Amino acid sequence: MKKMTGVKTKELLLWLSIVEMRVEDPSTEKITFKTGTGLSDSFPVSAFELEE
Repeated sequence: MKKMTGVKTKELLLWLSIVEMRVEDPSTEKITFKTGTGLSDSFPVSAFELEE
């Protein structure tokens, strides 16, 4: 997803807007989030799964 709006993250005491979310390689099971300033971070898909 690109050009996202309304989603923010806190980095180094600053709130930054998330502008992109991607899964580059599904076999790694990682989601990468990118901010407008170019910072990015990856998290495991399992962190976003709903608990039953």
